[in-house]
Amino acid sequence: MAVFSTVIAAVLAAAEVASAQSVPPPAAAVRAHSVANAAEHIIVRVPKTATYVGSDRFDLDGVADAEVHVFAEADTKMHLKRLYWIQFEHYLPSKPDLTHDYTSDRRTQQWGTTTWLRGGPSSTSAPPRPGSDTEHVRAILSRAGYTASPGVMSLRMVQLLDDPKGTGHGRDELMLIYSEDLAPTGKTLAELTTDGKPNASWAPLEKGLIERATKAFSVERNPR
Repeated sequence: MAVFSTVIAAVLAAAEVASAQSVPPPAAAVRAHSVANAAEHIIVRVPKTATYVGSDRFDLDGVADAEVHVFAEADTKMHLKRLYWIQFEHYLPSKPDLTHDYTSDRRTQQWGTTTWLRGGPSSTSAPPRPGSDTEHVRAILSRAGYTASPGVMSLRMVQLLDDPKGTGHGRDELMLIYSEDLAPTGKTLAELTTDGKPNASWAPLEKGLIERATKAFSVERNPR
């Protein structure tokens, strides 16, 4: 039995290594404060006050190819003040029936195209789901020595790159996440949420967050 268990463990380990090796390196090029994805004909820019932390490309849940690039602003002790998360993601050809559905998010126009927004306060103390994009981003930050505050407020902004009519359905996406330390607001997570969801006290903070987040990023399509 011990020999059998050892063989199974070795097979699983080899499978994990093979899977990791099958994922190509990040495709986008990073220059100073910009990330250029030639395949998608997109350049994303962040503020010059941000520092590039790192990137990763990985198989997301066995259904999508995901690539993340992370920028951050922090204090002298490496405590995060602001996070800029750029992610290109598309479903694998082997999953032709899968599509994203963002119709429950807020539909807006940003950077010349339909952009779906969802924001809220959250805790960073709970462990991320294994294999998730959040786990990969946290690992990038941790390796670089950054630490997050217990409470943050974030805005997710999604553009579906294969959805020119802005229906909210597509397979190819650009996701931008802007996150700030919650502490400077003087509010706690408990004050801003009810049963785990944003309450009326969150609305005034959300308006300002959306303004800062949409100004923090710029997205240029079909750059020359």
